[in-house]
Amino acid sequence: MCADTVAVIPKFRNLWIFALALSCLIINAAAQDRNQTQVYVTESCLEKPFRCPHPKIQFYLYTRRTQEEPEFIDVLDDNALYYTHFNPRHPTKIVIHGFGGGRNLSPSPDIRKAYFTIGEYNIIIVDYGSAVKEPCLSQMEWAPRFGGLCISQLVKYLLRHPRGVRPDDIHFIGYSVGAHIAGLVANYLRPEEGKIGRITALDPTIFFYAGTNNSKDLDPSDAHFVDVLHTGAGILGQWHSSGHADFYVNGGTRQPACVGSPTIFQTLACDHTKVTPYFIESITTTKGFYAGPCPNLFTYLIGWCEPKDSEYVLMGEHVSHKARGTYYVTTNAKPPFARGFPGKGRSAATGEYLGVRRRRHVPKF
Repeated sequence: MCADTVAVIPKFRNLWIFALALSCLIINAAAQDRNQTQVYVTESCLEKPFRCPHPKIQFYLYTRRTQEEPEFIDVLDDNALYYTHFNPRHPTKIVIHGFGGGRNLSPSPDIRKAYFTIGEYNIIIVDYGSAVKEPCLSQMEWAPRFGGLCISQLVKYLLRHPRGVRPDDIHFIGYSVGAHIAGLVANYLRPEEGKIGRITALDPTIFFYAGTNNSKDLDPSDAHFVDVLHTGAGILGQWHSSGHADFYVNGGTRQPACVGSPTIFQTLACDHTKVTPYFIESITTTKGFYAGPCPNLFTYLIGWCEPKDSEYVLMGEHVSHKARGTYYVTTNAKPPFARGFPGKGRSAATGEYLGVRRRRHVPKF
């Protein structure tokens, strides 16, 4: 009823959004008043014992050879990795889904399939889907920390295993609350164990992460390189920058592909979820999502940002790890979303865009 009213009377849209944001802050405060024991006893969707490894937080390895038959990684079995097709010479990606997700639910399958179209990878999907389904949202305050602790066991397992890899060689990809969980993993790694190589945060959720406590959410200190894509900023996603390079797609909110959704709720959800198709396309695109530096949204909207050619960087999988600051990028309303380089960088002979030069993965020996 409320959603239909807002959709019909546009002038109330901003007021409704403000009320929604205020409600989120109230819910956040109420959740923080409850201690961890109360949540465990009365509302938890995880069963005891509450220690890692936990049966509802599992790790599945996918390779090109095992796309249809993923291999379970048991971090308590020192020989488990020997029984899998894990190859330390291939890049390792760890994917952490968001609320209502799972290893067989979008975007997890789409991300891994995109990678396998361009090369050999170790794709590890963290499946904690049963812990983030309705009515388990009460766990939002403590569950990410618990998830980060359990995932850190996987990272340490790969570190000490003869066929494993160091944290510095691991790329985490986290969507929504999964982005914060990726950052929380860093809290459980000792300096001598190394540092996560890269974290790609896909529209980190704003719920229960509106504060400035960097030990609870994502920040640049969590990895050697942290890149963040914002598509539902200020509503379901965070607005503030939280990485070395933050990319605000189409201004960071109000995605053009979401215009025309039946209700305001569907529009807001669409803005938040649209980040995953953008990132997935960035893996395989030959055009590229080229983003230019810009200090703020206002300057971007009025067209005052005119970067030099050398200042543009690719957003997504092939981003330069030297990128720093705030960037804005515009997409098409329909797939393919990537527009390529903004009006330049095209062949003098054909006028066509020259394409993305992907970084080659050099095998380790």
